[in-house]
Amino acid sequence: MPDKPQRRLAAIFVLDIAGFSRLMAEDDAGTLNQVLAQQQSLIAPAIRGRQGRIVKLMGDGVLAIFPSVISAVEAAAEVQAGAARNRHLQLRIGITLGEVLIAQGDVYGDDVNIAARLEALAPLGGVALSAAAYAQVQGRIPYAFEDLGLHEVKNIPQPVHVYVLGQELTSLPSLRRSPPPPKPRAARPHKAMRPAVLVLAGSLAAAAAAAGLWGWQQAAQQNSAAAVAPGSPAAAAFEGRPVIAVLPFTAGQLQPAVARILSEEVIRSLAPAGGIRVIAPGSTRAAEGLLPAEAAALLDADFVVTGHLPGRLQDGVRLEILQAGTGAEPLSILPPQPQDAVSGLAPALAASVVRYFGKAVPELAPSGATVDDAVLQLFTARSLMQQGDRSGAKHSLQRALQLAPDWPEAQALAALWHLDPLSGSLAGLPQRAAEAAQMTAGLPQGAAVLQLRALAAQFAGQSAEALQRAETLAEDYPNDASGQLTRAWLLHLAGQGGAAQKVLDQVRRLDPVPQPAVLTVQAAIRLAAGQEAEAAAAAAEALALEPEAQHALVLHCASLAALGSFEEAAAACGRLAGAPLTLDQAAAGFPYTSQAPLRRLRTGLSLAGLSGRP
Repeated sequence: MPDKPQRRLAAIFVLDIAGFSRLMAEDDAGTLNQVLAQQQSLIAPAIRGRQGRIVKLMGDGVLAIFPSVISAVEAAAEVQAGAARNRHLQLRIGITLGEVLIAQGDVYGDDVNIAARLEALAPLGGVALSAAAYAQVQGRIPYAFEDLGLHEVKNIPQPVHVYVLGQELTSLPSLRRSPPPPKPRAARPHKAMRPAVLVLAGSLAAAAAAAGLWGWQQAAQQNSAAAVAPGSPAAAAFEGRPVIAVLPFTAGQLQPAVARILSEEVIRSLAPAGGIRVIAPGSTRAAEGLLPAEAAALLDADFVVTGHLPGRLQDGVRLEILQAGTGAEPLSILPPQPQDAVSGLAPALAASVVRYFGKAVPELAPSGATVDDAVLQLFTARSLMQQGDRSGAKHSLQRALQLAPDWPEAQALAALWHLDPLSGSLAGLPQRAAEAAQMTAGLPQGAAVLQLRALAAQFAGQSAEALQRAETLAEDYPNDASGQLTRAWLLHLAGQGGAAQKVLDQVRRLDPVPQPAVLTVQAAIRLAAGQEAEAAAAAAEALALEPEAQHALVLHCASLAALGSFEEAAAACGRLAGAPLTLDQAAAGFPYTSQAPLRRLRTGLSLAGLSGRP
């Protein structure tokens, strides 16, 4: 039953970025990156630090409500101070006091529209107040508001009286009344001293408000000194195995895509770390743009790691570590650590995170420094593949291999893309698996190499060896979600459905946002257990995320046919790469060593109309 709408008197706060359309036209990706960083590091903490509630983020704007106008104006002062000192984006803020209707997480009412119109009338870096809001702060701010008089505003029948405050807002002292001090015995100071005291208070307030993701000012340095230092008891005091989410990094001069891929490289570097659980890249991508608290809730994480690249990759990344449920203030700020080579950056960042939690940094086989241009090409390749540009991604990867032909990471990635287990034709999958394993011959046993060799062994009929490699992969790389999923898949193929489900549940803790490959394995386990309806639902969910997922298409086809939905089943099979396929070709991607699930799959495919013996 939906929540009953509630009426409440509130200070309504609307913020907008000046010239947003022009900035997006000039540099859409860079502008959006700045907007998200600004919301995450400055605006949201300022609002929540004043008991405000963010109702919605509106691309270039924010709508929030506060318990009082004083709280809203103090938040506006903190936001504008931080924006003026640390960022290039200029803001306008409108505030009014009125009754709102709260329903289903949103707010409604004429006063919401009034706040939006006031924002448009505010000066750059300033705030505009309605008469109702101004009455709450009049005489409590040592600056004179400019009276702009009455204004006709769109969709509001009565004119709105507008008061504005400009750059003075950024040095606004606190408006909160502290408890009265004991009555002094000596005479009061002369009134002429009061402005000087207020100026000093304003300077301190502005300095405290200036701390943000991009500007590491003195206030932030003082906060970080008081915060938990790496290796200190606060992180070690956390009971159990902490779940850590490394969110997509933001960037200053670099393109956002580079920052995002670097954060995923850090996650990959954390794969061998023991004593912690690290959220997989697929799920952290879904949290991009969220505030840390929102990301922690989405990912069920205990700690969130954010990062910002102030300049070149070689200059390092500034990390912040925040604990879920403790507010917006970071537990620790780890300053950038410059690196001689870009290839050493992700491992160094991963080591900093591991040391912060008091865990042993895993020993990895040295791979040697790789030329920076090759690393950047690999970053570009991963980014393009995520965007669906397979041709461009493979071209960038080929360029990386030309620059660093002996680089194991690039060679393993080339083999994995050659296998193409998600969207590649199932009919040729056994051959591609053998070729991918051959491409990794002589490479160190990293996570991708172990995964490829395990799959190749399964297709070659060597199930025991495949499972042994999968066990090694799971033990050596406990935070590699893809490797753990491979283990679940191989257990299923061997007929160990219960064990496969337990491992799959572990995978979901590493990758909590639904992923097509995880859903596909779930569909296979359900079909093998005779749960055709559940199998069809899981396969359909996988296909909604990735319409070209070949294993999911086969499982959807077989499940629907077993349920008697023959036309839908035939349509699913008709979408397979290289269709129409024979039954043997469609089942080629399922190298079962257990006969029971194999018979169930082949029976379903036969009912769907594929030619061949079930």
